[in-house]
Amino acid sequence: MKLDFHLSSGQKNSDKSVNLKIDLHCHTHYSIDSIIKPRELAAKAKKASIVPAISDHNTLAAHKELHALGMRFIPSEEIRTIEGDLIGLYLQEVIPKKTPFLEALDMIKEQGALSYLPHMFDKTRHGVAYHQLANKVDIIEAFNARCPLQKYNDDAIHFAKKHKKLIAAGSDSHFLFEFGRTYFEVSAEFEDIKDNPKALLRALKSVKIHAKKAPLFVRGSTLVVKFAKRFFAGLFPR
Repeated sequence: MKLDFHLSSGQKNSDKSVNLKIDLHCHTHYSIDSIIKPRELAAKAKKASIVPAISDHNTLAAHKELHALGMRFIPSEEIRTIEGDLIGLYLQEVIPKKTPFLEALDMIKEQGALSYLPHMFDKTRHGVAYHQLANKVDIIEAFNARCPLQKYNDDAIHFAKKHKKLIAAGSDSHFLFEFGRTYFEVSAEFEDIKDNPKALLRALKSVKIHAKKAPLFVRGSTLVVKFAKRFFAGLFPR
């Protein structure tokens, strides 16, 4: 299923001629359940002109390699807090796994970074649907390509509208073929938002989401990868 839709916060945003394509949720093989090689991701991102947020599980290890490749990306981390998953955008230091959600938010802010709530209503994963917590984040993931039911994404959109939250989208790619199917466009240039979280927030006041659901089999395949990497680590050199 493919969806294209435009959402605006209703706030004014400067009109620029350049539409920047961004995917705020992407993994590499530094995540326990992904096999995407940074070099291959960098090449595909360049070809597709998409800027991904590299949000590996509980690590920033891929970022040094990606910088060396000259890749355009937003340095991020998907943090498994005690309450569930939370992404920090523009992070420079790792936030430890099992950090309490509110404490993780404080640590994100201390780095001058942004908080992004992924797949919040997905009951098959570690989403954080507690409204009193979700209402404190900067950005809501309005579309996650790996949500098995569109209702989970629809509920996230409804929450964002009700609470006047900025929204974005992520492919949640763990396999290279997933990347490039889901992204969103904003009126900005990469240099505007490269090291400037506030500029990204301004750009997110109006987004056009290109959303395409991932095949259901990717979820099961991810579990197989996680099992294999955990018990046969030597087969997956970095």
